[in-house]
Amino acid sequence: MRHSTTIPGFKSLLETLASQASRWRTTSDWPAESLLRCGQQGIFRGLSGLAPTEADPRAWTAVDQTETLIGLARADLLTTFVITQHVGAIKRIAASDRLAEGGHAASRLQESVLPRLLDGTTIASVGISHLTTSRLHLGRPAVVAAPVHQGGEQGDELGAERGAQRGYRLSGIIPWVTGAPAVGYVVVGATCDDATQILALIRPSDAGVRAGRGADMVAMSASCTDAIELNDVFVPGQHVLSGPRQNVLAPAKQRQGAPTGAGGLQTSALALGLSYAALDYLRDESGRRSNLIPIVDRFDDEHERLHQTIRSAAGGDSGHDSAAIRSLANGLVQRTTAAAMTTAKGAGMMIDHPVGRWCQQALFFLVWSCPQPVADAHLCELAGLE
Repeated sequence: MRHSTTIPGFKSLLETLASQASRWRTTSDWPAESLLRCGQQGIFRGLSGLAPTEADPRAWTAVDQTETLIGLARADLLTTFVITQHVGAIKRIAASDRLAEGGHAASRLQESVLPRLLDGTTIASVGISHLTTSRLHLGRPAVVAAPVHQGGEQGDELGAERGAQRGYRLSGIIPWVTGAPAVGYVVVGATCDDATQILALIRPSDAGVRAGRGADMVAMSASCTDAIELNDVFVPGQHVLSGPRQNVLAPAKQRQGAPTGAGGLQTSALALGLSYAALDYLRDESGRRSNLIPIVDRFDDEHERLHQTIRSAAGGDSGHDSAAIRSLANGLVQRTTAAAMTTAKGAGMMIDHPVGRWCQQALFFLVWSCPQPVADAHLCELAGLE
């Protein structure tokens, strides 16, 4: 790794994550320990692009963040995926209108919520895909927001005062929330009657919130990704992070952040990290099986080229297309994990063998934030079409 080895204790952290990765199999295996360890190591602050601290005086660049994500995914993709959602929530909170405006609500966010998210004692997630991709074909918003003026008793650590409150009532279903039954906060997007949108901070413990237990999936089940149902959930004004306005996601600025979004470098970095894990296995086996040496050498060259391309794009080189990079990353991780399975033979099919886990996780990149052009390119490759 390039930047990551300069993080104090990062190598030890990766070793610990890798040693624990096989534990995260089912919806009962939420990786709380690994997440807390990452928070204590300062990973969440660095990946969020927030101001440096005395403990970590150098702000991480987008390249730093990308390198760190590759290293984390190489050690434990499941935990790293959860981290991307957690950091996404932190960025949305840090870029909220409330912090820009200052005042009581902002101080509560800065003093109570953000510190616990940054040190990992509380994990957050995002439920915003329905504003951009998921369920748009239904022709109606997945989550609707109705403005209200309520005389409430909603006191909590975010600073909602007793007495009359202005806010919104949210109803609908957030289709995809990582950590739905396990996180402390969710940044949710909702659409108003006039087609404007808001981002709001809710908790799965709030009245009217019903979180799924986590979907049983072919891979990544321990991410506890599931839908969250909102039944007339009151959100006081202090919890409204941004909006109401058109396309509320667009103004959110990333601070020194690695590019994200559908087909973005963040997802490609995670795919490359997982592919490196499979390549490490092949390299280790090549020490005992000489026929693997030219295969490993070829994969080495391909990984290095893609790695350099991702670094260059993260550094701001506009000559790289994120969808093209994502196609390369998707193809590489499928081929490298398949090569590892071929090498492992029957042992790789055993539930406790890492190669089987990597092959299952590689399928995730064919689904997660996979833009249609990237999916089409992969289908054409599988069919042998130019």
